[in-house]
Amino acid sequence: MSKRTTVLGLAAVTYLAFATLLMEYWCTNSPKAVNRATIQKSSTSDLNGLPNTFTDGGLSSAHYTSSHRDIGLLNYDVWRRVVGFMVNDLRMNKEVPNKPTLRTTVSTLRVEFNETAGYSNDKGMYGHRIYGYLVPPTSGEYSFIVEATRITCAFSVELWLSTDHDPMKSRKILAGHRPPVVPPHNVTRIPLSYTVPSPRSTRLEDGRVYYFEFFEKAFDGAIVTEVKWKIPGASNYTSLPPSYFAMAIQLNKTTGQYVESPMATALLGPLPTLVLQLVQPSGEAILSAHKLDVLPSCLFRAEYATEHKVRHYRGITEVFESRVFPPDEGPRYGNAVINYTVALKVFKAYQKALSESTVRGEVVGLCYMEETQNKGSGWRYLLEMDLKIEGQDNLVHTSEYVYLPSHGNGSLCHISNFQWIPNVDVYLIVSLKSLGQWLKHLVENVEDLYAQTHDDHFELVVVDYESQDMDVESVLKNSALKRWKYIKKSGPFSRSGGLQAGIDYVKDPNSIVMTIDMHLTLPMGFVEYTRKHVIKGKMGYAPMFFRLGPGYTETNVNGFWEFNTYGLYGLYKSDWTVIGGFNTKRFTKWGGEDWEVLDRTVAKGYEVFRVRPPGLVHYYHTRDGLWNTAKSQSR
Repeated sequence: MSKRTTVLGLAAVTYLAFATLLMEYWCTNSPKAVNRATIQKSSTSDLNGLPNTFTDGGLSSAHYTSSHRDIGLLNYDVWRRVVGFMVNDLRMNKEVPNKPTLRTTVSTLRVEFNETAGYSNDKGMYGHRIYGYLVPPTSGEYSFIVEATRITCAFSVELWLSTDHDPMKSRKILAGHRPPVVPPHNVTRIPLSYTVPSPRSTRLEDGRVYYFEFFEKAFDGAIVTEVKWKIPGASNYTSLPPSYFAMAIQLNKTTGQYVESPMATALLGPLPTLVLQLVQPSGEAILSAHKLDVLPSCLFRAEYATEHKVRHYRGITEVFESRVFPPDEGPRYGNAVINYTVALKVFKAYQKALSESTVRGEVVGLCYMEETQNKGSGWRYLLEMDLKIEGQDNLVHTSEYVYLPSHGNGSLCHISNFQWIPNVDVYLIVSLKSLGQWLKHLVENVEDLYAQTHDDHFELVVVDYESQDMDVESVLKNSALKRWKYIKKSGPFSRSGGLQAGIDYVKDPNSIVMTIDMHLTLPMGFVEYTRKHVIKGKMGYAPMFFRLGPGYTETNVNGFWEFNTYGLYGLYKSDWTVIGGFNTKRFTKWGGEDWEVLDRTVAKGYEVFRVRPPGLVHYYHTRDGLWNTAKSQSR
């Protein structure tokens, strides 16, 4: 292990059933320059060699007299006053998962939220999580449903079930939601009923322990939900008897800390250590985005990115989020996470290829990984690692796109026709009118980007529609920016017209042009992250941002991820030319121009990459006086 690798200490994986050793490292060259915990894989054994602890009636406490209270109970966490009605809204809240409003236990999978249950002051904004172990009474195919009754709210539910006792192997087997319905003011809300079935049955084995979690998020009303199952041979769904489940964690009254339950310890035994190492490369590490002769070469074509007709404003339905590993730190980021076993598989495949290649070296550790599925044929990964190459003083920090075919049809390979280019020029384009204070904020932000990265290959381009509140050009001249361009335009403000003027200013077809918005804070890795996700002739980049609520900042966060905006949009200049740029004749003011550009990008057969970059936030503001408008609206 490199002498620069730092062990940060012990941690626990949220509230999972295991007290595991976590080695936490960080990587300053990744787009997430934050501390991230590694995840340990649990033993895959279940009850082999243990005394028979099960009876026809479910779990038996005969062998565990000190922990009999674990049986028949599940862990139950509640969060109150959390906005939104989707489970993802719950996950993104800063109090989840570490600070529930209430932590207790339940003996049923039926939950009721209404005024009589003590939630009258929560305005229907709550979420919960029930989790623990399940032991099926017999082997066979099991089906699950969530029955929701007395519904007067918008809500969503998810049921996750592991393939064994290991929470890291959990997969979502059921999900459903009911969006908000706004009736006329003179119509009384009528309680409804709703059933969410699992799309397929799941095979469970008698005598095995399965970890599961049930999530619910509700908004503006009341609801009663219950998870039910249909056991093999049964014709109806029934409630889950408490004799078939057990707690995952319990409170140590001496220390006041929640620990693995004695039942879990007795059932599962000690856990082996299998750690996927994360490392921090030094500032002197050599960046390589090109082939190192470690992996065989292959060609890549995104099966979902072909030229075709796209209906008006329907391009958004053809753009999907990718997964990342390690998990983002903090619920406000909320990217989907690559399964640990998958990340480990890719990591080990690279290690094996390196050991069999002509390159003499070793993998120091993994920094970052992204996963994009290519329909059913395989997965593309952006793989970033540190290598120690024999004969080189500095570590080599690799950042390359690789491909892993599915169904055993090939090995991990380096994609020769799909790689990003380091140090390519990036132009950040913004258009404005009389937003002087926000311009100062943006300039200071970009000054910080340069001071931290010393990147000479990006430029801020400001298109100004005769601002009256500040001399925009003087702000740029007096700044510490090394590269900037001021473009003055006359007439009414037009976002599409201003951005297109900035695009036209860039002459080099081999440069990246990224349109940005005012009222943003760009994270330190923004420019490099843009380079990594704009591939000439193949892929554009449209990052989402975190929209802050009134009065909040990037250090005091509350808000939500903005899914439906494409105001931040990056393509090579040559690709802007191919799609035709912005439609300045049709969109003369503000609104809709970004979706229309997306339509034409997708129609031309480009892929558009989406992810939630940590630290990319949008400040709350009103539209009072913006762009010649007098009407005040929140945005």
